[in-house]
Order: sequence, then C-alpha cells, then structure tokens
Amino acid sequence: MQKALIIIIVLSVAIGGYLGWDWYAKTTKQELEPGITLYFWTDAKGAKHFSDTPPPEGAKDVYTDKGYKHIKPPLVVIIKNKGVEFYKKMKKKLFSPDKKKKNKTSAIPFKSDRFL
Repeated sequence: MQKALIIIIVLSVAIGGYLGWDWYAKTTKQELEPGITLYFWTDAKGAKHFSDTPPPEGAKDVYTDKGYKHIKPPLVVIIKNKGVEFYKKMKKKLFSPDKKKKNKTSAIPFKSDRFL
C-alpha cells in the first residue's frame, strides 16, 4: 500500500513538473523568427493595415517588426481546451430535448367511457 502511494506521489510530482516546465518554456522563451517581417501601414484613405507582405506604394506611417515563430500552446492549455470541448458536447447531448423520443401514452388514445 505504501509503495503504491509513493509511486502515485512521484508520478504526480513528475507530471506537474513537466507541465510547469512546458508552460514556462512555451510562454517565456518565444524567439523572434528572422525570416518573418511584419508590416504596419496606413493607406491613402486612412485605413490601417497589418500584413506580412510589404505595403504598396504611397503607404504612410510604415512600420516594420520581426515576427515570432508559431509554437504549439502549452500542454496544460491543450488539456483544458479538450476538457471544455468534451463538457460542452456532453452537456448538449445530455440536456438537449431529443425529438426522436415519443411519448408512449400518446400512441394509445384514452377513452373515458371504456371503463363505465
């Protein structure tokens, strides 16, 4: 019994440590991708644009910045999103009215004079 409890505690600490490290690594160590350049500019009509393609001729207030490379979200966020998705699906399945079910008593007409 004690060995099983120790194994459960060690596994819980290991999983928690991994999830914490994954969260830290993916949220604080984002690196700039040198191949991605983002452009911000205003066109002649005054509309602001954000794009990864260079702005057209005549654009005003052109600003460039390096972009971040895409990384997967932390495992904790993926697990949370899957849990929320499962909850919504089950809630919809369990608590929505089912149109296929029929009331069994409505199939047999009730005649009050039958028992008189």
